[in-house]
Parts: sequence; C-alpha cells; structure tokens
Amino acid sequence: MPAAVVLALALAAAPAAARGKGGVIPVDDRVSPARRTPVVAAVEKVRAAVVAVTAEELVRIRVRGGGGATDPFTELFGDLFEQPRYRKGYQVTSLGSGVLVSPDGWVLTNNHVVERGARFRVQLVDGREVSAKVVGTDPSSDLAVLKLDTGERMPFVPAGRSDDLMIGETVIAVGNPFGLAHTVTVGVVSAVHRNFQAENRTLFDFVQTDASINPGNSGGALVNIDGQLIGINTAILGERNAGIGFAIPIDRARRVAEDLIRHGEVRESWLGLEFEALPGREVDGRRRGGGVAVAEVDPGSPAAAAGLRKGDRLESFAGQPVESLEELRFRARELPIGATAALAWRRGDERRSAVLAAAELPLDRVEELVARRTGIEVTEIRAGRSRAVAVRAVRRGSPAARVGLEPGDLLVEVNGREVEGLSEFRKAASRARRSGRLVLLVRRGPAQERIPFDFE
Repeated sequence: MPAAVVLALALAAAPAAARGKGGVIPVDDRVSPARRTPVVAAVEKVRAAVVAVTAEELVRIRVRGGGGATDPFTELFGDLFEQPRYRKGYQVTSLGSGVLVSPDGWVLTNNHVVERGARFRVQLVDGREVSAKVVGTDPSSDLAVLKLDTGERMPFVPAGRSDDLMIGETVIAVGNPFGLAHTVTVGVVSAVHRNFQAENRTLFDFVQTDASINPGNSGGALVNIDGQLIGINTAILGERNAGIGFAIPIDRARRVAEDLIRHGEVRESWLGLEFEALPGREVDGRRRGGGVAVAEVDPGSPAAAAGLRKGDRLESFAGQPVESLEELRFRARELPIGATAALAWRRGDERRSAVLAAAELPLDRVEELVARRTGIEVTEIRAGRSRAVAVRAVRRGSPAARVGLEPGDLLVEVNGREVEGLSEFRKAASRARRSGRLVLLVRRGPAQERIPFDFE
C-alpha cells in the first residue's frame, strides 16, 4: 500500500482533537527528560571538542628532462650528470580525527594520521577550518600532538582515567569515519590491557571496545558516560569493522602528550636493566616454563638500588604479570621519568619485591650503552673545522663486527639525525632507545651505508 494512503488512513482513524489544522500532525517540540539519557548528555559535552583532521601531502615525480634519441653514454649514465627535473605531481589527502585536550588548542591524534602530511587542516563542529601544525610525534605509541592556529578559547574534552575501567561499562566513540565528521557510536568496554597482532608485530595494552570504529576514526575520542576522555581510538581488527576496535588508554596517551608538548619528543626513562627470555621445555606436548630473567644490571642504576641481580627471574612489573620479553620491554619503556613501579622476582627459591624508580639516563653513560648493545666504542675527532664521531674499537663477535664495521669508520647520522661531535651523538643515541632501533649512517672513504641495530 502506498505510504501516502497509509498516512491518510492513520489520520482518518485518529481523533479530531489529535489532528492539527488541515489534517497536519502537530509536533511536540518539548524533549522528554527520559530521552536525554546519560549518553546524550555525554555527547553534548564532548562533540564540539572532537575534530576532523586533514593531512595533505604533495607527491612530486622525478622525470628525466629532454627527449628524443640519446647516445649510449647518456642512456647509461644520464641520471648522474643531468640535472633532475620535476613535474608537479599530485596531492594526496588523508582524513582522520583528533581531540581537543585543552582550551589553548592542543589536539591529540594518532601519529599515522599525520606522519606523511606536509600541511594540516582541522574542521571544527561548526564547519570552520583552521590550520594546524605538528608539535611532536611518537611513532612508538602512534600518538601525535597538533596546535591549532587560532587565538580563541577552544572547547576540550577533560581527561579521565583508564586504570579503573570496568568491563561492560558504556563508552562512546566520536570521530570522522569515512569523512563523516563528528559521528557518534556507542558500545561497552570489551576488554582492558588487550594485546593483539597487527602487521607482523604485537601491540600491547589497549582498551578493546565494540563501539563502532571505522577508517577515519583514528585519533578520535573514546569517552565514558561522564564525558571524560578515556582513550584515543586507533585500530580495528581486519579491514572492516567487526565490533572489535582498540583505543590507546588515556593514562598512557596523556604521558606521551605532555612530553610532546613540553619537550617536542617523548623522554625515555632509565631503569638500568637488560632482560633475556628463558627457554621453556616440552611437557605433554605443550610448551611450559620459560619466562624472563635479568641479563644485566647497570652499576649505580635504579635497578641496582632496588637490589636486582643478574639471573633474577621476573614475575610481575607494575602490577601486571611478566609473560613475555617483548611485553616487559614495552612496559619498562612506557614508565615515565620520575614514576615508580612495583617489581617482584625470584632468586632461587626466594621471592623478593621492591619499588623501582625510573630515572633519566645520564648522557655520559650513553656510550657505554651503545658499546654494550652494538659492540662499538666511539671517539670524537676533528674533521677540518668541525668535529665528527668515529669508531674507536669494535668488540670481537659483536653485532658491529658481524656487519663489518672497523675502527676509523665515521658515524654521520643516528636515526636520520646528523651528528657532529660526541655531545650530539649521545643525545641522538639516547632518543633511539624509544624506538628500540639504532640506525647508523656509516661513512668509509667515499662510500656510506645505513646499518640498523636492535637497541632494546
């Protein structure tokens, strides 16, 4: 039956008093208190503080100039002697989400939303677009901070806590999925401290939710029923939403954001511990045992002050059981400078515990750390009017020896940062601990090569 006929029949059956003039159904514009649920109230608090982030990247294509026939010499070596010419390429635009976390215009988002962009625009809830600049990024945690180019006071989402989240409590995701700005979805906390596999690596300590998260939600807000920010939406399982989404807990995100705002980078703490995985054994066809032990304790370090020794078997760290070497390294890396963590371990049959206080790594100990992890001892030399860093010695059988490094090799860059002298080398190498990778640009005569080392 046509919809118009159905409506006409419904009107005919309704009492005359219920009909407006001309048979039009009157609209009661009063909102029932029952409709303004806690979810509606929370959305009203936070929606204006969630923004759409647009990152623009100009891709330029290198092409050989000229045209027509070329001689064999030019065909083989033309790229070496010709000036490269560029044609205007194409612009790639990516969309994501962000959360205003202060009235000053600081925006917290994901690193993968901004990592390839050159220009950034933020769309506010009223449709206005504001330019923004990247203040700092942390690929290890997939977080970044933007600053809006505006002098006005901005709405913001107050930070809550993620250490007291309850399985099953209501949460709300607000973001920009598929370019649909300020979309709201509702669900519950499905799990906390969730680890999952993505792109051949394990990601640790996420809030899992069934609130619908889709491409474009990255960097958006996950809030509780009180309208407090409890996570930054980051990932989904698989290519399409399947009711399984993940957010970075706000306790971790806040620490990263504060460091990025104050220092432009995340400062890595120092415990003075090195770990090693213990071998397990087969029992009834299943792998048993294993675990993580202390491989090294730096003299004068926080770990030494707590009484740890080489060979101690670790049982818990910061209230979480130690289940794998990779997860323990993650938790140790995330401990802020000045924070403490309860640690429990076994020494033989004896169970021990202590509180470990994270400190800042003294720069004069960085070379010692580099030598232990790579086998390289470095020194500062003069190179004309400037200073340079050179390999002084290479420990036999070390990772550096296996890749062929030799005394006299120059270390030009550390993780893409040019270094001139030992002071710059120490600072750059100290920063490399955050990523767990130390990539050295090594020069020997006219040749140079980038060589990566594990730096966990």
